[in-house]
Amino acid sequence: MTKISKWFAATTAFATLAGTFVSVAAPLSASAATKIKNPFPVTVKSSKKAIKGGTLQFAEVSDTPFVGEWVSSLSTEQTDSDVEQPANESLFWTNSQFKFKNGGPANISFDDKAKTATITLRKNLKWSDGSEVTAKDVEYEYEIVANSAYGSSRWTDSFDDIVGLQAYHEGKAKTISGITYPDGENGKVLKIQFKEMKPGFTQSGNGYFLETAEPYNYLKNVDPKKLVSDAKTTTKPLTTGPFRVKKIVPGESISYERNPYYWGAKPKLNGVNVTIVSTAKAVASMKSHQYDIYNGLGNDQFKQAKNVKGYTVTGNQALYFQALYFNLGHYDAKKSVNVTDRKTPLQKVDLRKAMGYARNVAQVSKKYDSGLTVPANTTVPPVFKSFWDSSVPGYSATQNLKKANSLLTKGGFKWHNSKKQDYRIDPSTGKKLTLIYLARSGATNSEIVAQNYIQQWKKVGITVKLYKGKLTDFNSWVSMTTDPTADQNWDFTDGAWSTSSEPSQTDLFSASAPFNFGHYTSKKLTALLNATNSQKSLKTSYRIKQFKKYQKYVYDTAFVIPTKYEINWTPTNKRIKSYTSAYGNAGTTTGNWWTTAQLVSKKPLTK
Repeated sequence: MTKISKWFAATTAFATLAGTFVSVAAPLSASAATKIKNPFPVTVKSSKKAIKGGTLQFAEVSDTPFVGEWVSSLSTEQTDSDVEQPANESLFWTNSQFKFKNGGPANISFDDKAKTATITLRKNLKWSDGSEVTAKDVEYEYEIVANSAYGSSRWTDSFDDIVGLQAYHEGKAKTISGITYPDGENGKVLKIQFKEMKPGFTQSGNGYFLETAEPYNYLKNVDPKKLVSDAKTTTKPLTTGPFRVKKIVPGESISYERNPYYWGAKPKLNGVNVTIVSTAKAVASMKSHQYDIYNGLGNDQFKQAKNVKGYTVTGNQALYFQALYFNLGHYDAKKSVNVTDRKTPLQKVDLRKAMGYARNVAQVSKKYDSGLTVPANTTVPPVFKSFWDSSVPGYSATQNLKKANSLLTKGGFKWHNSKKQDYRIDPSTGKKLTLIYLARSGATNSEIVAQNYIQQWKKVGITVKLYKGKLTDFNSWVSMTTDPTADQNWDFTDGAWSTSSEPSQTDLFSASAPFNFGHYTSKKLTALLNATNSQKSLKTSYRIKQFKKYQKYVYDTAFVIPTKYEINWTPTNKRIKSYTSAYGNAGTTTGNWWTTAQLVSKKPLTK
């Protein structure tokens, strides 16, 4: 039940999305290097008889309101994805290894010789108002991504592989020449012409083509600049999933009813209510048995939540990594490119490495994360068994103040008073080395952890201050890391990603990626990212080698420092007949958990 494209993670918990079901629990395979084990069953079932209908209560744990953006290519936040689960559905189904398979809202096939992909929509695929989902609706999503007037942050170099899309993006063409309609715009078939076939094409979340559609006829008359905030995309959306919106209280809650035009199996539930619940109130509401599913609980809340009567926890290894990002430049929105030009002492690799070694990540993880996280060594999560390189040492497994001090001295950051070792001097200014930390709020221990790290950096002479003297809320943090016009008076931040289900990291770290919010670029990095997606990488063994070279480069340059991997866990009330944290659409005749969801009682169970 997992979202398979890249999203900001608002907390240390990973989120789930409709579209998967398996019948047996499976243990998480663990590497000796991570020593992370899944202590939870992947799937839980109740032996009790299901009732007819009923309304499932879903709690999204968040300290900030959801934005409520329903256009996929205009949405940037995990919370939106979470609360929209019952009504949203990807075009394509996948197996447990995230590879495309037939049977969903649409099928996709590839012709390697012709360098094309053909998307065939189901004949009975409709929007929630009964109108047909057409080939034009699929193409329209590409227009939103590529036309800068819409303000999408999803454009990356990867899309340049579609013939004519770059020209459209630059305003040199009025249409996308590489996207055609064999049966016309109102038909059910779309063909995409590529410049070359890529190794990740058969994998969901590959970033080279989109996996969603938007209702063109419903939205076409909305001014592109206003689409992101129009009622048709925020409070009155059209969707294709098993449920549709009944009522939205902006930022607070969504009530869903059955979608009578859904192409697949009729949902067994009458409806779903989704409500934002603050971090502080989440466990208390569990003890009061207010909701059936609690999505987004932080690992710091696990000890309180795990034994609440009436609930069972499921889990899986998360498609997730946390990392320390350094603000090294800016994003040029006009040219759609990152520029590494910021005047900061962090341009020195020795300082970046020292900051990584100085942190006590493993200690913090052990104290606050209930054994649900481990220090990360690369930006590739170990769930990608073949591509993750366990041999890369990383910076987070063991605190090494001696090495941090040595690197700082090597980099020219001398002590102001070597005998007292009070603070270090920035050699470029001759002044006290002081950095601004854009630390994020969200978890109950966010302040404690941030202050702890500040103290660790102080031990090696690095003076760190919080941005404006306090933690930054998630929505403000997103704006500051992705909006080129936002205040950039910060030096580093912690970022967390719910990653794509394809290991390519082009969308995160390429020169054109808006989500490359450290703005680091180099010819070598570009070459390595390109190599992982090249024609030669159609051969898996070659691609594995390139991924390992890429991970070694990330370690050597420390332009970003991987911090943690984690287990995704979700408490569910025992009145749910069956629930799963498995990946893919395997295991049911419907392929979508929201159509199979049932309840065994009218109210949440208390034991």
